[in-house]
Amino acid sequence: MRQLLGLTSILLLATTAAAASLFSTPTESKWKVTKGATNTGTVTLLTSAKGVRAEWRASAAKSPVVVFLGSNNKVWVRETGGDVELAAYKGNVEKSIVPALLFTSASAKYTKDAKGPSVVEVNGYKLTRTSLTTSNADASNFAVRPKKAAASRLASLSGGLLGPSQSTVSATAGGRGVGTKGLKLADGGDYTAVESIENRDAAWKEKMDEALAAFQKEGKIGKAREEEQP
Repeated sequence: MRQLLGLTSILLLATTAAAASLFSTPTESKWKVTKGATNTGTVTLLTSAKGVRAEWRASAAKSPVVVFLGSNNKVWVRETGGDVELAAYKGNVEKSIVPALLFTSASAKYTKDAKGPSVVEVNGYKLTRTSLTTSNADASNFAVRPKKAAASRLASLSGGLLGPSQSTVSATAGGRGVGTKGLKLADGGDYTAVESIENRDAAWKEKMDEALAAFQKEGKIGKAREEEQP
């Protein structure tokens, strides 16, 4: 048992070390990425107590910046609509090399100088540090904002389009509407919720017609005004 506990402690320490950031103080460093004699791209690395951020740009002209974020030993990539975990990011060569700058990796080789890691070799690429300065980057630069699933976004959209929230009606039912009032199919859909929305919309329409008629009459506009004229 004592040996097992000792082994567990060693593994935990190794995991912690493997997930450590390259610099322990707030810094901004720039890195040149090469493969052999070919320039592949550049990385700007920001470290802080809040997390780690790497901005990758491929060497090809007009290449967009890809932002990687490191938080709680996990790597995220910024995409339109929010951040996704590294495994969900398709990307290109940056997916296999930039994470080695966010956290130390067992698959990478690190060479250090007096200031810290200066060269990182990973998956056939060489990342060479070209500058290192202190940083006071705002905490917002390191905030991870996970992308919502498509189903959640549709549910939110449906609820918004259908007006005020109603706790007895599922917002997603609107997104799954079947078209014909009262129609129920044997496909597992929540048609009771759909029917509730249909009934609610009918009530709203009835009130809306009354309110519109009163508005037209008071303002002397629209069809009601035309009917009043001799």
